[in-house]
Amino acid sequence: MKKTAIALGFFDGVHLGHQRILRETAALAARQGLQPAAVTFENQPRAFLTQKPAALLTPGPLRRELILQQGIECVHLLPFDARMAQMPPEDFVRDVLLAQYGCGAVVCGENYTFGARGSGDGRLLERLGRAWGFDVQVCPPVVREQRTVSSSWIRELVAAGDIGRARALLGHDYVLRGTVIHGRGVGRKLGFPTGNIELHPDLLPPRYGVYAAWLRTGAGVWPAAINIGVRPTFGLTRPVVEFNILDFSGDLYDAEVELSLVEFIREERAFGTAAALTDQIARDVARVKEILQ
Repeated sequence: MKKTAIALGFFDGVHLGHQRILRETAALAARQGLQPAAVTFENQPRAFLTQKPAALLTPGPLRRELILQQGIECVHLLPFDARMAQMPPEDFVRDVLLAQYGCGAVVCGENYTFGARGSGDGRLLERLGRAWGFDVQVCPPVVREQRTVSSSWIRELVAAGDIGRARALLGHDYVLRGTVIHGRGVGRKLGFPTGNIELHPDLLPPRYGVYAAWLRTGAGVWPAAINIGVRPTFGLTRPVVEFNILDFSGDLYDAEVELSLVEFIREERAFGTAAALTDQIARDVARVKEILQ
């Protein structure tokens, strides 16, 4: 087993602070001839412990992709379960990091905690590193607007529809992914054919409303107007992402698509008539063209 330099964290969003940790891990691995890896959890520990929805910025597959883009070669996803929640921090280091993954060095952030009740931290890692022969690097936070960049801050911005600031703190686009499903055909009847994807159940729902976005498929990239919400005009209750691709003709049903949100345009609201909704959609499309031009 080749020894590893391990980045530790949950890395939801893989934001600027996480990117510092991951890049430092890759650099440390290069200096010491180690394999750069990340050890994280499949599911959010807080959600498991509180039995509340996870409300993630990046569900598992996307989070893994973003981690690998930072120079990490291997991402180890561990299940966070009752056994893991009760594991003493020393056991996690000895039995998981050292025994399973051949840890030669670890990198984490100043606020990183691990082990039962979060009782382990960077200082404990440094003590164990000296005793058990692995290097430890604790990274300072990244600060923007005189505030530490954090997943919780970015969640606040996404929930408020402040996508521009969220994107600046993420250091990459805020994206929604999914398989295009058949909707009710209402958009086509109104003259604006649309596609639909369902929100990932673990995803934090962005602020309901209309956004300018870029839609990516394996065939290309197009500007799109998207509505996130429950479409109150039609009395629905389950949230869905509905998109209208500008200057596009074709069939995307069952295709995998990625929507990169650019700017929030307006809140979702109910309309009294189909004509009023059609007029508003036309204005939304015109605004999207202005933003993405």
